[in-house]
Amino acid sequence: MTGAASAPAPVSGSASASAPALRLHLVRHAETLFNVRHQLQGWCDSPLTPRGLRQIEALGERFREVPLVAAFASDLTRTRMTAVAALAGHPQLEPVYTPDLREWNFGGWEGQPNPALWGPLFEAHGYTYGTAGHWDELTADGPDAVLDAVAASDPSGLAESSAEVGERLRRAVATLLAVGSGDVLVVTHGAVLQSLVPLLAPGARVAPGYPNCGVTTVTLPAHGSAGVAEVGLLDASCAGEPTEPALILP
Repeated sequence: MTGAASAPAPVSGSASASAPALRLHLVRHAETLFNVRHQLQGWCDSPLTPRGLRQIEALGERFREVPLVAAFASDLTRTRMTAVAALAGHPQLEPVYTPDLREWNFGGWEGQPNPALWGPLFEAHGYTYGTAGHWDELTADGPDAVLDAVAASDPSGLAESSAEVGERLRRAVATLLAVGSGDVLVVTHGAVLQSLVPLLAPGARVAPGYPNCGVTTVTLPAHGSAGVAEVGLLDASCAGEPTEPALILP
């Protein structure tokens, strides 16, 4: 999906138009070598590709006129680089880096080819990895069961459970909400957005294949104001033209 984001689509009602709001601009990091090579990339890192460098330059222009009041990012290198470039037009802002916004930790699966993990996991639940719609069906009740299946399959014992991911993301949400109101940049990762967005807007889901440098804006009532969350449409304008079909999974 490409093009500029449309007006936010309400999840369950909307905040008062006159009330101050907190607008969280959720960004997935730019394209990396592991993304191109279809390798699992959780807490480990790989360099940005030339296309990824073009994406972050476009992201800087995308946010140049947005009146950002704060910026937060995962503390991994790929998200740090993406956040710094996104703030090219905001030299007064210093991004806050936090491990709470990191990608899911895939433990011993890190760096392995995507199908090595996802193929058997999908098959065990009656699905086929890479088949359109199967990720949505597998995560129909949320991503927690998938996270726990990954943890159970990791012989190293280092992969995160859904409880561990939920604990750190709730800390991240509390930090974001404490900003109060205004536009806030949040640079994170493709899979963890599946866990983060429902915490911000209950009932909302992130579609698979979230593009590198894709932007989704979640609008929340300012602290103390009435209203409910709204989730805008995906803006993939900074992703650029794909060099190959999008992956089914982030």
